[in-house]
Amino acid sequence: MEIEFFSRFIAALFAMINPLAAMPVFLSLTAGNTPQAQRKMAIQAAIATVIACFAIAIAGKFVLGLFGIAIDSFRIAGGILLFTIALTMISGARHTSSAGTDKERALQENIDNPAIYPFTIPMTVGPGTITTLIIFSEQASTSPVKMGMFAAVVLIVVGLLLAALLVAPFLDRMVSHSARTVSIRIMGIILAALAVEFVITGLRGSGLIALNGI
Repeated sequence: MEIEFFSRFIAALFAMINPLAAMPVFLSLTAGNTPQAQRKMAIQAAIATVIACFAIAIAGKFVLGLFGIAIDSFRIAGGILLFTIALTMISGARHTSSAGTDKERALQENIDNPAIYPFTIPMTVGPGTITTLIIFSEQASTSPVKMGMFAAVVLIVVGLLLAALLVAPFLDRMVSHSARTVSIRIMGIILAALAVEFVITGLRGSGLIALNGI
């Protein structure tokens, strides 16, 4: 059961953060900076992502309780959100919830250090990532082993993100645009399947459906 939780969570979080897809975004935001400055921004982005992920995991359930939102209702809403993001990923694009609107992207050109905004928030830690963290943190709270796995997954995925950002200038010349697009679509398919599961689990938990075979 713990292994299933680990595999599902790492697949979902990796799909949302997607280090390979984050590389060209990071390079575009840091264009014109020295390699040393880019490395510093990559480390800052990774640290900010870790802090944001754990803060959301700790405070997420409290915030839901503050507004009187049941976790099953959040699963349904979050599943729908993740499914729309997955559909966008399958088409080879980035959802505006993480990529930003046209106006937001225009403002990004005037930011000196984009490591925190807009790269970490909302690009790597956007609504989809927040939803994933809250749903899986609630599951992890039932077992100390799962809590350890939750922390390990966050550190592993952010570690992969940091590695990708540090080698981004080199890999950008080696990895084609087609390869990045294919990776986004594969992650989108995985995320879509997980999103459907979130909705079904939420509907079953809220008593709206009773499906014994799913």
